[in-house]
Amino acid sequence: MLKRIIIFLLVILVVLGGLSFTPQFSHLKNFAIWGKHTIHDYKTHPTRLVASGGAPQYWPLDSNYNKGVIPDSLMAVIDSNDTHAFIVIQNGKLLYEKYWDGYTPKTLSGSFSAAKSMISLLIGIALDEGKIKSLDEPVSNYVPHFKNEGLDKVRIKDLLTMSSGTNYYEFDKSYFSLNASAYYGDDEGYLISQLKAKEPAGVNWDYRSADTQVLGFIVEKAFGQNISELVSERFMKPMGAEADALWLLDGNKKHEKAFCCFNGVAHDYARFGQLVLNNGQWNGKQIVSENYIKAATTPASYLKDPYENGNPVDFYGYQYWMFKEQGHDVVAQNGLFGQYVFIIRDKNAVVVRLGESKVTKPIHHHQPENFSYVAAALALLK
Repeated sequence: MLKRIIIFLLVILVVLGGLSFTPQFSHLKNFAIWGKHTIHDYKTHPTRLVASGGAPQYWPLDSNYNKGVIPDSLMAVIDSNDTHAFIVIQNGKLLYEKYWDGYTPKTLSGSFSAAKSMISLLIGIALDEGKIKSLDEPVSNYVPHFKNEGLDKVRIKDLLTMSSGTNYYEFDKSYFSLNASAYYGDDEGYLISQLKAKEPAGVNWDYRSADTQVLGFIVEKAFGQNISELVSERFMKPMGAEADALWLLDGNKKHEKAFCCFNGVAHDYARFGQLVLNNGQWNGKQIVSENYIKAATTPASYLKDPYENGNPVDFYGYQYWMFKEQGHDVVAQNGLFGQYVFIIRDKNAVVVRLGESKVTKPIHHHQPENFSYVAAALALLK
């Protein structure tokens, strides 16, 4: 009897082990190997190099570099939220920087969803160069799955504005969710194959990481290159990045996780903010058109916000967030656990905050810490 039980258990283990290599269950295997998600996942997950080019353009120091003092009440928020890096750049010069917990200007840190804005910029370049004809093009022109499951009317613009209407639910934290498959699965293509229409596209805003993953597939198709190569060639090298970066791949190393997972140093995150502040230009070269930058950083007000009584969306554009602090308009790249790049146009400033803060109840879709970090920067800005 004992022998039969042991054999039965062994068979079960073999079957479960085999299932863990199937698309439906591979994320469970990878979760067991990689562990819970952190900003240091580049140390354990498959990655692809995002080359800097080896010709850094170091930020010049402002004459008041690190002379300003952040008010104690705001510094208390920064300290208590497990911040690792906080830098402020104004007029293209480094005004302030501070690091905690052993972090330095050379320490890589994961972006989580702050990378979504980078994918948006690649879509902008594809549009500028005619590699995609229009943001009103159907996604099915690039991703065949979108010819099916009621997805044929989804436009590229709907993906950019998080209004695809698909069945992906961002807040499903179960082990068998599409969310889990997206981050831990072996093939992002499988994730996309599971998408179905839930509601009409282009009507309601609803945050979906899958929308950005599909944008990543469009980028790959349009350019015929992977995302890491494109980010290196189109941004890192021309903007003089200071360090090589890494982008997390799916378990089979097929695709970048486009909805997240760039890993770079704080000074290089700031370059992406400065590029937007410069209306898509870097040292006289137009990397992304000014028209696209303007559209990307303008709220998609024609959409309804189902979380706030169907009000017009005033906080999200093309993978960029918007809010106000002390009367200043702020554009932001936002990532889980507080990975932020803030652009404050009327101050000609960029702010980067990286760290490991906890997710709390949002205020109008923004983590409350957003306002504190920008307030801290405003206390330093001239």
